[in-house]
Amino acid sequence: EFEARYINRCMPVVITGAMDEWPAFKEGDRKWTLQWFKEQYGDVQCPIDTNGRKENMRLADYIDKFEDYKDASVDQSIPYLRTWYFADDVSELVDDFTPPALFHTNDAFRKLPEDLQPPFQWLFFGPAGTQSKLHVDIWETDAWLGMLEGEKTFTLYHPSHRKYIERELNEWADLMAPPNSELYPEQHKAYPAQTLLRAGEIIYIPRKWPHHAVAQSPSISLTLNFAPIVTKSNIVSHLMPYVKNRGRCQMLLGRRLRASDNLMQLCIHGGTIKYRDLQDVMRPGDAAEEEEEEEEDDHDSEAEAEAEAEAEAEAE
Repeated sequence: EFEARYINRCMPVVITGAMDEWPAFKEGDRKWTLQWFKEQYGDVQCPIDTNGRKENMRLADYIDKFEDYKDASVDQSIPYLRTWYFADDVSELVDDFTPPALFHTNDAFRKLPEDLQPPFQWLFFGPAGTQSKLHVDIWETDAWLGMLEGEKTFTLYHPSHRKYIERELNEWADLMAPPNSELYPEQHKAYPAQTLLRAGEIIYIPRKWPHHAVAQSPSISLTLNFAPIVTKSNIVSHLMPYVKNRGRCQMLLGRRLRASDNLMQLCIHGGTIKYRDLQDVMRPGDAAEEEEEEEEDDHDSEAEAEAEAEAEAEAE
């Protein structure tokens, strides 16, 4: 019934109670708080994003700085731990939650072997004021986001209103600034749906819906993207090149790709993967020696050994 009413019809909705039994959120024995992460995983190096520039920082040090940003102005870039591929760094965290069956019973991604499933699960940490700018999710997939701590305001637009708030592909209106009638003369025609998402609640964001999120208090949130069977024809153009190229990379490397690996990002977001790049990863100690030897080799065979992947960007 949920799938027919909301997912098949692309209707956003907020649900409650789905997180109540998670070890991450269970009342009386709750794990996932800012203090708990600071105590348990404070030494983990995390990629903190400041206006597109990322630098690694100890998680405890980042959380300690939240107080410094409470009086930040609206136009100030606040460092944000966003789209953290946490399973790469703290794999045991995946045991602390169970993705709701409401979303994943007919998830096309789950039909793939585990080592080929897109790694579309992320954690977000940040003080009040951190935001995910207006965007459409990666591969135009469906997503759900659960609030573990704090509150976020979500603003969503029906896909038919996308033309009013996007100039070029992925060039969006800034919802934290006054409307710019010169760049977006018809922005006033885009009617938003808005909700305040509180700890313990999950929001379903349908495919192709532009959305924006801003934290109203220090927060932790968890996002997973998925592909309902009903969207299979739209997803396949992204999924097939991704699966093919990830499989090739893993076969040549002899190991499973990490979500944060550069090669994984090329498989997801598109680009060219050359066989020489794989060789360097496989035998980094021999890279300089190989380069000298290959100067004398015929490079035509390498030029033909390329794998291409296609995709689009962003998540929350």
